[in-house]
Amino acid sequence: MNQSDHTFPKRIELRQHHRCPVPSACLLSFAPFTPTISFGGDAEGEGLVLNLSLRGCKVNSDAEVDVGDAMSLIVLLPGEPCPTSIDLALVRWVHDQSFGVEFVSVGSADVHRLRQFLSSIRVSE
Repeated sequence: MNQSDHTFPKRIELRQHHRCPVPSACLLSFAPFTPTISFGGDAEGEGLVLNLSLRGCKVNSDAEVDVGDAMSLIVLLPGEPCPTSIDLALVRWVHDQSFGVEFVSVGSADVHRLRQFLSSIRVSE
């Protein structure tokens, strides 16, 4: 059989919001949403945001987190005068030194700040 005869299944994108790569200066810190015994990872940590959407982000960090961990985030978006707070985020996947979080609860002012930042990134792409 010829190599060109092989077809691979197409990957289906389930995300509702486009993820944008962000500048390397986009820092993030996190802490447990509630200080309970259920938080399996480090109590606090820092990382770099690798990509970002209105509903989540990919983080590169040395901190040990587990799928399902609930955390609060503070994101320092480049060029923004104050940090953006994510009240509640859930870890959805972990791979090596990266993990993905879904934003579950974000205040309206912070959603507006995220929208503006993401719009400015898309314009410069």
